[in-house]
Amino acid sequence: MWNNRRDVPKVRLMRETSPMFARRSISPARYRDIARAALWLLAFIIVTGAAVRLSGSGLGCSDWPTCENDQLVAEVHDVHAMVEFVNRLITGLVSAAVIAAVLGSMARSPRRRDLTALSWGLVAGVIAQILIGALVVQEHLPPSLVITHFLVSMVLVWNALVLHHRAGLPEQRPAPRRRAGIEPVVRLLTLLASVVLVTGTLVTGAGPHSGSETEATKRALQAQGVDVSKLDPGQLEVERLPFDVPDVARVHGVTVMAFLAVTLWLLFRLRRSSADADLFARAQTLVALIVTQAAIGYLQYFTDVPPLLVGIHVAGATAVWVATIVLHLNTRQPLPATPTTRSTRPQATTAGAALAE
Repeated sequence: MWNNRRDVPKVRLMRETSPMFARRSISPARYRDIARAALWLLAFIIVTGAAVRLSGSGLGCSDWPTCENDQLVAEVHDVHAMVEFVNRLITGLVSAAVIAAVLGSMARSPRRRDLTALSWGLVAGVIAQILIGALVVQEHLPPSLVITHFLVSMVLVWNALVLHHRAGLPEQRPAPRRRAGIEPVVRLLTLLASVVLVTGTLVTGAGPHSGSETEATKRALQAQGVDVSKLDPGQLEVERLPFDVPDVARVHGVTVMAFLAVTLWLLFRLRRSSADADLFARAQTLVALIVTQAAIGYLQYFTDVPPLLVGIHVAGATAVWVATIVLHLNTRQPLPATPTTRSTRPQATTAGAALAE
């Protein structure tokens, strides 16, 4: 035993050079792969969660954590129950991925405190999401909780993006790059992206896709011992936000146009500045994603919001959010260029590059 604190570095050196420690440690590159897997799953479950709502399967399982009172697994013949149950299984995969991110951050050699803290942030967020998801089912899909569920998912994606980005930075991180004319615009862009997400959820919360069909709501109430025969038909409908859809859609549209305008202004500033081609390419891709999202949004509005288009819109919103955060992160602390990334990154999409780097 070592009782002298001066021997602590010797203990650390022995641990880091011992074969047993070497077998248990993982490289920075391997840890970044783990962070990427967590990011992929956190983005993927946003889309599968939207599929649950758009298929009317939000109350397919009327209980939580079991599907029904004493039944853990959904009945195969019950489509709505299976859709909800499969989404819960994906939540299990997400949980495993974020736990792996924590364990990997502690096994990473060299170990970094910022990566450990960020990975624990993912765990805290997933626990919060599980609890919110349970409340969503127990309270029969109130829009306020469904919106909270979605926005917390986006915060988790932000957390995973920061973790993935920092895991790619060298151990001796360079000082943040200062861009006097660019950085304030990027911060405003990130703020506007957040506002667009919030206004988009208001449109969804007031719209027709409540997340459950009447029969599923009836079964969920019966499972709680409610005599549904005494209820009016309106009481079997899932609550919606008390807004006119055209009104909130206009507000959402205005925020999207402001978001696009600032992105175009940023692109113009980057074109005039000495910014590297990588940052300019990321801004270009973000413009393309925003324009595509706006087109999908208008198309779904004028075609009575078909579920498939709404699902594509949710996936697009996730891609826009990823592209915005990646642009923000690379404005301050760009990843070190390698021969591979230097030759291919300008042609890659921003959202795809963030998940594939």
